[in-house]
Amino acid sequence: MAGLILDILISLCTLGISIFSVRIVQFKSNSLNNIAAILGLAGIGLAIVGCYIGGGQSIQPYYYKTIIIQFVIVSLFLVIYLLVKKKGYSTFKNILSICLVTVNHLIYIYYIIASFIYY
Repeated sequence: MAGLILDILISLCTLGISIFSVRIVQFKSNSLNNIAAILGLAGIGLAIVGCYIGGGQSIQPYYYKTIIIQFVIVSLFLVIYLLVKKKGYSTFKNILSICLVTVNHLIYIYYIIASFIYY
């Protein structure tokens, strides 16, 4: 039961980070805005695939690694969001947001692959 709750929590964190990132990133260039939107859609797709494929019978150490890294990413996103609200958009904050989303996607792909390995 705890494995299912952690699996759902990890998937919801990935989904939230993907959707939240589109809200933070604002570039003057349309191509960079499109990249941010594609990353958001990829995160939604990853979360759907992870809910369908991921999960196991018992809790493995990769659950804890994934959830801790995702909570760190969520807290960094909240700090970036507060900075954006306080001081406005900047290129550094936008690029940092896109990098955090990319790291989140890689961690989630690790989580899905690890669920196959340790199953």
